[in-house]
Order: sequence, then C-alpha cells, then structure tokens
Amino acid sequence: MRMLYIIGLGLNDEKDISMKGLDALRQCDEVYCEMYTNKWSGSLKALEDATGKNIIIIEREKSESDFLVDRAQDCITGFLVPGDPFSATTHFEIFSECRRRGVHAEVIHSSSVFTAVACTGMDLYKFGRTTTLPKGFDPQSPYEMIKENKRSGLHTLVLMDTGMTAKEGIEVMVKHGAIQKDGMVVVCIRLGNPSQKIIYDSADNIIKDNIADVPCCIVVPGKLNEKEEEFLELWKR
Repeated sequence: MRMLYIIGLGLNDEKDISMKGLDALRQCDEVYCEMYTNKWSGSLKALEDATGKNIIIIEREKSESDFLVDRAQDCITGFLVPGDPFSATTHFEIFSECRRRGVHAEVIHSSSVFTAVACTGMDLYKFGRTTTLPKGFDPQSPYEMIKENKRSGLHTLVLMDTGMTAKEGIEVMVKHGAIQKDGMVVVCIRLGNPSQKIIYDSADNIIKDNIADVPCCIVVPGKLNEKEEEFLELWKR
C-alpha cells in the first residue's frame, strides 16, 4: 500500500498528539520524525512505548529530499512533525510530491503557534502576514513586512529561528527600524506548555532585562481595539 501519514506532534509534548495521530502511527511500518522546524519538549520514547514503533529522527536534508515519498511507495510510512504539519511549507512540498507520484498522503493536524498566539488576547483576524527572523543572515524582508503590517493597522507574528531569543530578535528589529525602543511588543515563551509565559512590555525593557527563554515568538501590535488593550494589560509588567 502506498501511504504517507504526516502527523502533527503539537506544541508541547507527547500528550499533544491526537488519538487519530496515535492510531495512524500504530498502522505504520516505518516512522520518521524531524526536529528542525521547531523545538519540541516531548518524549519520542513515550510515543514508541504507546505505539510499539521505532521512531527514527531524520535531518532536514533527508526530509526535503524524496526520501519519505520513496519509502511511502514501499510501505505505510509515518512522518512526525512538531506543531502542525503545514505550519512549514517544506511539509506541503512533501504532500504535493505524494500527489504527483500517486502516493496517498493523509495529514493529521495538531496545535500550532498560529492559533495558540490568540491566548495573548489579540484578535487573530487582525494579524497580517507572518514573518521569520533567521539566524546567521539578515535579509530586509522581515522588517519591511512588519512595517507594512503596521501601516495597515495589522499585528505581526514574528517567528524566531531555532535558539534565537526575544532579546536578540527585538535588537535586530530596533536596529532596522521595524519597531521603536519605546514601542510595545508581546513576547510569547513556550506557548502550549504549562510553564508558558507572556510578556507585554516595551522593546527597550525586553532588551535591558535580557529576556532569553526559548522557544519564543514575538507579536508586534498594530492598531489595538479596546478589548485587545484590556486583555494585554493582563501580561503587562
């Protein structure tokens, strides 16, 4: 049977995977997992014990090649992904390659930062385009996107490269004029985890306090309505 299950692990740990995801894993002949798109705090051993399957971690190069689709042509294959599978365009490429090659692919969704960020109290429908701050090189596009969203009154969800801290991210946004030092930002740390933390403060204070917990993301507010302002006060220091 030609089959690939692309299964979301959720934001936090092994308890976030759905019952549907676990059932799919039990049907698999081979199971692979990537850990490069997001930091995940769960135990693959616990999932192995729950499903009786051996889970093999693969590197980015292998998951972005035809490896998974090739395996799915020979056996029922599972591919585990932190968060939700389609939060990263890489995984849609795998799905579309399956369609092109006649391999059946089923996507099992899970929790994602794109919805969990609503716990800030900010309206999801008022978010503009999401951007990512990469580590190691410094393109202009993220900062232009933040400015463009702000001009339209929209909030910006700023994702951080693996290991990048809120302090580092805010420093580069200030440097490029995407935000002002006295401008307010929302820092979301470990969303979906019982120890999650949300901070609403000025960019300058985040830098001075060296907020360095990971994983994290930042929301640059656009035009806030009365309710959003009220909810954000819950996170103000």
